[in-house]
Amino acid sequence: MWHKFASASEYINALARYIADSLEADIEKTGRAGLAVSGGRSPIPLFETLSVIDLPWPAVDIMLVDERFVPADDPDSNENLVRQHLLRDKAANARFHGLISSANLAECVSLANSQRHEGITLAILGMGDDGHTASLFPNAPQLHEGLAPDTTQRYLHITPPEAPHERISMTLSAILSAGQLVLAISGTAKREVLEKASVKPTPDLPVSYIVTQTGVPCDIYWHE
Repeated sequence: MWHKFASASEYINALARYIADSLEADIEKTGRAGLAVSGGRSPIPLFETLSVIDLPWPAVDIMLVDERFVPADDPDSNENLVRQHLLRDKAANARFHGLISSANLAECVSLANSQRHEGITLAILGMGDDGHTASLFPNAPQLHEGLAPDTTQRYLHITPPEAPHERISMTLSAILSAGQLVLAISGTAKREVLEKASVKPTPDLPVSYIVTQTGVPCDIYWHE
């Protein structure tokens, strides 16, 4: 379902309220909720808006959709971004699951796959101009494994063909284990990419596997 907004502020406020309502409903039902978030600079206003919403944050598990293989205090780290802009104010008591646990990438992936939590209520995804989502990049050597429907791995190592840093990414299977999905994008160019991706699933546009599937509700939040 498309949700179109005339301004960034309307988009952020509506999306933050939707996320909060989804988490609260799951907490009331099961006692806990899980929120998977993406990095980059665009989620910062959303994170800051979420952080001041009244929720039973100690009952929320926050995890990363993907991460760059850099130290957790590096400016390019998604964990660093989440700690600065989301895990503060009222959200400071949420339980966070990071992905960088050592200087060994294979060990980090192994430990990420051994993490235990109650599951993902809602996954917030972004999309690049090349149609990647999470760190499932077109032409990445590990993309086939990341898109495999029968994989039991929640996370895998991804080598982006052009973007900097090795990555740890949720697999498509792990993303589709969420109760709900949100794809948050902005601008005309990304809307055009998404419209192409909506035609059929193709590894040329990995996000297509999200928007063409029918097993998990997927809402698209978009503004110019």
